[in-house]
Amino acid sequence: MRDRIIRIRATTEELARIQDLARSRGLSISEMLRRAGLGVRMPARGLDQTNIVLLTQTLGELGRIGGNLNQIARRANAGKLAGHDVELAQTLAGVDGLRDRIREIVR
Repeated sequence: MRDRIIRIRATTEELARIQDLARSRGLSISEMLRRAGLGVRMPARGLDQTNIVLLTQTLGELGRIGGNLNQIARRANAGKLAGHDVELAQTLAGVDGLRDRIREIVR
């Protein structure tokens, strides 16, 4: 039976971050702090509705970029890539943007 109370001091910003973290992991603040203090593994963060929308958009972008890369590969294999530097640069910029968005979601 848990019959002891531990009090901590936190700033408003720290409390907000602790609450957000506990909520994102589906835990109470007490359970999250207890697990953190005892080194017990936390459940993975769940995706909220905003992240689900972003992930869906990202998957759509991934499909479009994949199509572009396929077209570039076909042209390169046919020896017709010369003069398409702008398209290649745009596609690579899209890949970089996609990678950055995925990293934001995963963090």
